[in-house]
Amino acid sequence: MEMVLVVPTLKVIELLGSKTGIVEVEEQKIQQLIQKEGLFIPRNQAEQDESFQQIIPYVVMKNNGQILLLLRTSKQGEKRLHDKYSLGVGGHINNLDDQKPWNAFLKGMKREITEEVDVEIHSIDYIGIINDTSTPVSRVHLGLLYIAEVNFKGIREKDMFMYWWKNLEELQQYTKLMEGWSFLTYQELKRRMPN
Repeated sequence: MEMVLVVPTLKVIELLGSKTGIVEVEEQKIQQLIQKEGLFIPRNQAEQDESFQQIIPYVVMKNNGQILLLLRTSKQGEKRLHDKYSLGVGGHINNLDDQKPWNAFLKGMKREITEEVDVEIHSIDYIGIINDTSTPVSRVHLGLLYIAEVNFKGIREKDMFMYWWKNLEELQQYTKLMEGWSFLTYQELKRRMPN
């Protein structure tokens, strides 16, 4: 049985209030929340129980000013994301990553990146929390958004993704078909761009 890292939704609300979208919170504060309140519960329970939020690293790959754009194919397990564009690499954190919640998060983020893409990471910067309460699926997940400057060698799960490198302006044309978190991430990246 897969056990995934969650934190109580009430504790997330204490930290974020009613803010949604990409919320700027110090990484140290989310780290403290995960260290103190994080626990592992069965994934099938976590997907249905809105009193918990599953912690998901969401890492944008960047190289020479371009961003990795992924298209999830129908070979992927998560049907709700088929044929959607994604800007992030990441996934669920398991108790097999580590027994301590924050260590599990850090190790699980590395595992998720290396499962999906073959990259050499030069730097990785924390941006904020992705808190999307608009759908039942997004209400049981909480994203930690990072941007990684990488040397890209390829996709590992070749049958699960198609990919392109695009600059921010080019990404505009894909926004209607982006998953929710990717659209929020795109808007945040655009907001951060120098005028």
